Amino acid sequence: MFDPSASDRTFRIAASDNPAAIIAPDLLPLIHKRAPGVRVAFVFPDRATVGEHLERGDVDLYIGAANDAPQDLIGRNLFEDELVTAQRIGHPRGSGPLSLDEFCSLDHLLISTHGDMFSGVIDRVLAEQGRSRRVAVSVQSYALAPLVVAATDCLCTLPRPLLERFTHSLALFVPPVDLGKFALKYFWHPKMAADPAHRWLRSIVAEAALGSV
Repeated sequence: MFDPSASDRTFRIAASDNPAAIIAPDLLPLIHKRAPGVRVAFVFPDRATVGEHLERGDVDLYIGAANDAPQDLIGRNLFEDELVTAQRIGHPRGSGPLSLDEFCSLDHLLISTHGDMFSGVIDRVLAEQGRSRRVAVSVQSYALAPLVVAATDCLCTLPRPLLERFTHSLALFVPPVDLGKFALKYFWHPKMAADPAHRWLRSIVAEAALGSV
């Protein structure tokens, strides 16, 4: 049996700062309310070794995209949502719907955790339509992006659950290009599937994800 109200266990969740910023604000209050002695550590994942860490128990869960995890893990969908474009409140562009011409003519901020610092999925979608944009700022941190956008005239396009936490300083718009959906999954090793404490952690992470969308 696992009694969360009496437990002092430490759970470790591997997640980059994008899923962590989406999940943590809803997850941690739930855990504090139901399991005040439980501690949670968010750690940055190493995608090459995350499967080994989950198998050894060094990490309890991995949260990421569907194609980020080894095939031998159990994975379930947390949620799926849309991407939106943000600008600072008071942006000189105005507050009307965002046209493709405006989108391409304005400066953008891009998140680049690896690879090309100034080009990403959006640039490939635009190129397919014979269009391009100017990426003026590249950062590695999702948490930093809303702060930079709020202080500049750059646009950024990120998952809606992340940007909605910053609507006191950012205005959100439907992107003028079809970018598909943003999806998050959580993964664990099969050896932990029946563990009562681990089952509780998975259930509360799934509950928190519902509050994030």
